[in-house]
Amino acid sequence: MKMVLVIIGCYLLGSIPFGYIVGKLFKKVDIRELGSGNIGATNAFRILGPSLASLVLIGDIGKGILSIYLVRFLNIDNSLILAIAGLAVICGHDWSLFLGFKGGKGIATTFGVIFALNPVISVLAVTVWVVVVITTRYVSLASVSAVISIFIFTILFKQPYEFIVFSAIILVLGIFNHKDNIKRLRAKKERKIGEKVKIN
Repeated sequence: MKMVLVIIGCYLLGSIPFGYIVGKLFKKVDIRELGSGNIGATNAFRILGPSLASLVLIGDIGKGILSIYLVRFLNIDNSLILAIAGLAVICGHDWSLFLGFKGGKGIATTFGVIFALNPVISVLAVTVWVVVVITTRYVSLASVSAVISIFIFTILFKQPYEFIVFSAIILVLGIFNHKDNIKRLRAKKERKIGEKVKIN
């Protein structure tokens, strides 16, 4: 029962929509109605600016880290439970209970989970993300590249089988959540980082 409650708690934690909250609190706008309609840090950056987007990013990463620390705080050091908890918080972000089971793409929250599970892999994945963003200016391409790298690094670093399966699942989720971005990338219509959306 304790494990079930932990998983539900992680999902609810992931469901906290920081992008929506920050937009409403500081700019009185619904971030879902502007730009890409996503509640994540990238759309927040375009609409709310770098300072407020940083708050969104910290919140989204933080809930990923907190979910794993919560499990460990309860003395549950089982790789399968840790993986399920990580998946639960990411799914909470992607399909938030508080937003009608809609949400973001889960990349920042994924980084938070991976950081809590294995900081080295997280840093390497962030490095991949940064390099791709700098060279292409496409956040979506960088995000997909990063989740691919997480899967590869998890195998190379010989992580527990449960973590490898987890990384495969988040890879599938990452590609699925970016399917529209991938279509726009192929059509050369994807927005590049730095393009802002005006708030009327």
